Amino acid sequence: MNRKVSLSAINEWLWHTTSPREVTKDLSDTRWDWLRTPRGLTAVIALSVFILFVAPVIVWFVDDVIGFAPLAMVAGVFLAWFLLRRAVRLVADSPDDALDERLIGIRNRTYLSAYRAIGGVLGLIATALLFWSIVEIRAGSPAATFSLTWPQANAIVWFVFAQIMLMPSLTLAVGLRRRKVQL
Repeated sequence: MNRKVSLSAINEWLWHTTSPREVTKDLSDTRWDWLRTPRGLTAVIALSVFILFVAPVIVWFVDDVIGFAPLAMVAGVFLAWFLLRRAVRLVADSPDDALDERLIGIRNRTYLSAYRAIGGVLGLIATALLFWSIVEIRAGSPAATFSLTWPQANAIVWFVFAQIMLMPSLTLAVGLRRRKVQL
């Protein structure tokens, strides 16, 4: 076994979040249908947007001595991830052999839109950091320095992690809500 094959197997194992059996079960499961209604999708989308964009700001600015705010944000990320996956019937995370051609196309378009959204958000952050550093250097600082507290470091790390985890399923949920996609 060469190095490329072993790295491919490791990558497949790390990103294999669902199996064909789980997908088949979830596509016919009615237990989570309340999440797939317009009101349920709106609630899950609102929770996810809150977790993605508002929770990091709260964790950043709230001086939490105990550490409850970062812990609540982490729990919220995993709750939103779980609910989004159930709302979109695991289609965004499914392997090719678990889906038909139509669902594969939907999943692939969803990932394209999700990566564009992630790129846009991270591009805006990078642009803001660039402008901030230019302002700092022009103000006479020899170098732009940035110090973080533990909750602020958590806010940044979990903001990026939440973007990566939630954006594919969130993009598909928004498409379902707008009736542009039907599973």
